[in-house]
Amino acid sequence: MTTRLLALLLATSLFACGDKAKDSAADGKEPATKQGEPAKDPASEDGKAADADAKSADAGGAIEAAGGSDAADSSEAAASEAAASEAPAASEAETAGEAPPEDPAAAEAAKKETVDKLVAEATNKKTKDDRAIKALEEAEAAGAELPELAKAANKRGESLSGDPERAAKFFEWAKDKDEKFPDPVFNLAKQAVLTGDTETTITLLEEVKKRGGKKLLKQVGFDPLFEVVKDDPKVQALMK
Repeated sequence: MTTRLLALLLATSLFACGDKAKDSAADGKEPATKQGEPAKDPASEDGKAADADAKSADAGGAIEAAGGSDAADSSEAAASEAAASEAPAASEAETAGEAPPEDPAAAEAAKKETVDKLVAEATNKKTKDDRAIKALEEAEAAGAELPELAKAANKRGESLSGDPERAAKFFEWAKDKDEKFPDPVFNLAKQAVLTGDTETTITLLEEVKKRGGKKLLKQVGFDPLFEVVKDDPKVQALMK
């Protein structure tokens, strides 16, 4: 009886100890994984985290690099614009297709050559009257001096003395072109006296006096052409 009681007490004690051991073991273990699912390796999880950090760092570096490239491009563009704005005006003129200034001596020589050709054409008797007048006008537009043109027109008029009407056209042109030139006025006075228009003749001789034609007026005293007017008091006063 005593032996059985001892055995029963011992068994009860062992059973209680076993339950406590199971509870302790259960408290120290991680939750069980699902059936068929492999347990996660902590080292593997740490490696993945490291890879993610590395990728994030690479992405950040790429963004910074892109930003730096954009900044560099902006700086280069600004420098180019500044250089373009500081370009000299000569470059702009070349771009616009403007010709460089012509040499003054060469320009003067070219003008003289053009004027000489036109004046020669105007004084040539073979040139028609309308074309001669046009040549004189072209010479004036080319830069010819007015006294030169007046002399050319007067010369052509004298060459047409056999045709008073044609000659008068060039005498009038010369008279109007140079108000200080007495020769064409004197030639018109000759034409007037030939027609017997003494009043117009005297008026023209007075104009010759105003233009400084003293040498021309001396001819009135001995030129038979002016016989009808040379004794007129006004004409006598002009010859003094």
